[in-house]
Parts: sequence; C-alpha cells; structure tokens
Amino acid sequence: MELKVGDSYKCPEGHKAIIVWVSEDKKLIAVKCHRKHLSKVKKVADDTKPALPYRRRNTKERKIYVNNMVFLIKI
Repeated sequence: MELKVGDSYKCPEGHKAIIVWVSEDKKLIAVKCHRKHLSKVKKVADDTKPALPYRRRNTKERKIYVNNMVFLIKI
C-alpha cells in the first residue's frame, strides 16, 4: 500500500490523523492528529496550601494538553 501526503492514518492513540510527511525511503511518516494529546506534566505552585518554612511552596502537577500534535511513525 502506497502512503501519500493527505491520506488518513491512525495516530499512536488510535485517533484518525492525516499524513503530512513521508520519508524518501518510505520507512517513516509524520501524522498530524487534531485531537488533544498529553504533551507534558509540569510542576506548579499549589497556593491552596500554606507555604512551607524558608519560602518553599507546595507543588502540584498540572497536565498540559496540545491540539494538532505531529507524531513520527516508523512503518
């Protein structure tokens, strides 16, 4: 099956994605998914709890999601 730019393909999480790049040797493709994907987890200050001694703050994790993420997939 010949994969071309603009064809539909599944992203690693199983959503419908669009092929945006195909390598010259046809072994790698890049797909762009329009759904939300977890990009990273970031530690932020938790202001709901009182501050610890010496100006240290409690932290909590915040998940950051990104739309239109591009994945490289080996075929």
